[in-house]
Amino acid sequence: MIKGNNRFLKFMRLFSLGYVGGTIYLLMYVRYVFYEQTMTALNCTNAQLGFLNTVCSIVSFPLSLIGAYWADKLDAKNVILFSVGGITVLSFVWAAIPHSYTVAVLIFVGQAVVMMAYWACLIKYINNLGGEDEAGNSFGMYYLINGLSGAFGNAFPLWVVTKFDLGLRGILMTYGVITLIATVLVWLFLEDEKGLAERGIQLKGDEPINIRHIPYVLKWPGTYIIFFAYLTTYTLYANVSYFNPFLIDVIGIDPDASSVYSVIRSYGAMVIAPVGGIMADKVFKSTSTWYIVAFAIAGVMWAIPFMFGPDSNVTLVCIYSILPSLVIFALYSVTYSILRELHIPTMVAGTAIGLGSQSGLIVDGVWPTMFGSWLDKFGNTGYTYIFTFMIIMCIAGILNAMWAKSLDKKCKSGQKSLDLSGLQKNN
Repeated sequence: MIKGNNRFLKFMRLFSLGYVGGTIYLLMYVRYVFYEQTMTALNCTNAQLGFLNTVCSIVSFPLSLIGAYWADKLDAKNVILFSVGGITVLSFVWAAIPHSYTVAVLIFVGQAVVMMAYWACLIKYINNLGGEDEAGNSFGMYYLINGLSGAFGNAFPLWVVTKFDLGLRGILMTYGVITLIATVLVWLFLEDEKGLAERGIQLKGDEPINIRHIPYVLKWPGTYIIFFAYLTTYTLYANVSYFNPFLIDVIGIDPDASSVYSVIRSYGAMVIAPVGGIMADKVFKSTSTWYIVAFAIAGVMWAIPFMFGPDSNVTLVCIYSILPSLVIFALYSVTYSILRELHIPTMVAGTAIGLGSQSGLIVDGVWPTMFGSWLDKFGNTGYTYIFTFMIIMCIAGILNAMWAKSLDKKCKSGQKSLDLSGLQKNN
């Protein structure tokens, strides 16, 4: 490990974390960019391909609770090192052995195991990298590096498999090399918690779910608004990837060409994410208002592909498939800024956020298998069902934003407030 605290080393620590964050999920979401290639190599159906993420989500749920506990007990650097190193090993192992769907399931279970404490430790580290006063800048730079490294992490494997015709095995080998670099960066540049403590930096994570707070936040509408906010924005964010197989099956372009657009759509478009903050803070001065506008635009953009077919202009459709991401990423990036309009006291905010965020389990655990089954059963008509579902999510997002506005108005007028008197007495 390289020790010190000069500006270069601080940047390299943040760069290392951003590079890890942008590449550690490549294996888990291989279908985002290499949908057709993965399905062909595994000889599986669309539903089976989606079910891989369902399996990972199911296993991750109990493990994440254990992981949150271990994140407070183990050194953050060692946890991150173990996680990205574990993903590297899984990538190389999957590439080395004969492809089968059973092996793929085991690989996805393995990912849930090695990453059980990763996220909590990552947040701890970024939040305190330069001291608490620099947390905002640290996260901003982290997500910039995250997006760029994610784009590289898929563009390079795409170049490799296109040039050398190596298929899924080549993709996995390249993923392994990319995350091996991430492993080395973490080992070299991240300090352990003992070293940070010597410089007066104590790593502290986000406020965890507190059992005593649950009865209070379950009575508050804001908790459910968070639930639906994350459900709707994350649904759009995660499933814009279905434009990838859509271009192959409906428009008829080559899988490798579709993967190029997918890299831009799923990672390159992340550079637009800061626009969401500008719209919510500077233009509309309200996250709920930006929700309404952005969801309305996104809903229309999901409807336009209904007019596309095999006779459509290929270049026009391919370019259009990128455009929804520009709105969706700017929407997803400000998901939790809706909190300022929900009037949730700081004392119970961590519990409310923790419970509300559980809607992500539906997005990762239910939608992939459901959408895949639609494609298997209805063929290309399945895309109509998927895109219609996205429009319904946009409508739900608008209604949820209107609910947030109503709650905000009632709280400001003194008609409604979260009563914590019982909790405060117990304290």
